[in-house]
Amino acid sequence: MNQFLQELILLTSPPASGKTYWINSFSESLGDQKLLVISPLRALAEECKIKWGEKITVMTPEEWLIKKTPFDVIVFDEFHLFFYWGDSFRPQMWEAFFEISQNAKLIILLTATVSSAMKREVQLFTCHFDSITWVDHGNQILRYKPSGYIKAPSLVWLLKQIESEKKNDGLKLIFCKYREEVFTLEKELNHMGHRCISCVGGESKEMANKLLKIPDPDFIICTTVLSHGVNLPKIKRIYFLYKIHQLDFWIQMVARGGRSGERFEVFSLESPVGLKWSPLGNYFVVLLLSLKQNLRLDPLLRHFFISK
Repeated sequence: MNQFLQELILLTSPPASGKTYWINSFSESLGDQKLLVISPLRALAEECKIKWGEKITVMTPEEWLIKKTPFDVIVFDEFHLFFYWGDSFRPQMWEAFFEISQNAKLIILLTATVSSAMKREVQLFTCHFDSITWVDHGNQILRYKPSGYIKAPSLVWLLKQIESEKKNDGLKLIFCKYREEVFTLEKELNHMGHRCISCVGGESKEMANKLLKIPDPDFIICTTVLSHGVNLPKIKRIYFLYKIHQLDFWIQMVARGGRSGERFEVFSLESPVGLKWSPLGNYFVVLLLSLKQNLRLDPLLRHFFISK
């Protein structure tokens, strides 16, 4: 039985609000005591290892289960992903969390998006901790809101709008539902003369290397793999080619834009959440953009399709 008090803190803060800086400052306040950061994002964990060196130990949950190095103070970054991924295809995330919880003195759960259901589940961790505290600096909100949000009338309209984009006119980020759609769209946009980078699950590190070779692409086309904890160049527009059903993911994906204070627009198939938005104003914006779009049957419509 543990002879010391165990404390759990749930800390919520909006995307791009400096959580990495906070972790660094917090580690310095610990003195000689080392800090362990558990990140479910492999690419982010690798990036942090290079940035922090031996000052802070960074592991994925799966890495910790192999090494099982004990630490008194631990930060679980992007903790909402434990509910989305740990309950489905990465069960070792929860295995690592509860095993770590047996001996750590202080655990901090860090996230920008935690739902009411998640908060209720965290409160059920009382059998593992002596005290549980929620520190709320902003939850499920955007720090940098888009300068424009356009609700598209259809996927066909969205594809026409993407084709109307000019070359060398800033970075556009496109979220696709399936990896096959990513590769199809990349092929067609490259054929049209655009500089494109694609990224699907398990390829975040490869995408970072591609950015070194193509530092100013026209498009980055991806699945949700780039929705969390990835540093991207300044983004001019974000396109969603499918409806996002989880608010947490919608916030994280929109938050890829504006991280350096730049203005950006969002094109989506659904109405926004928590943003000032006029359906009538949207109608006229869509009408104006429709007049600018080429009405011919374009390459994207011929070759791009959504898997059922």
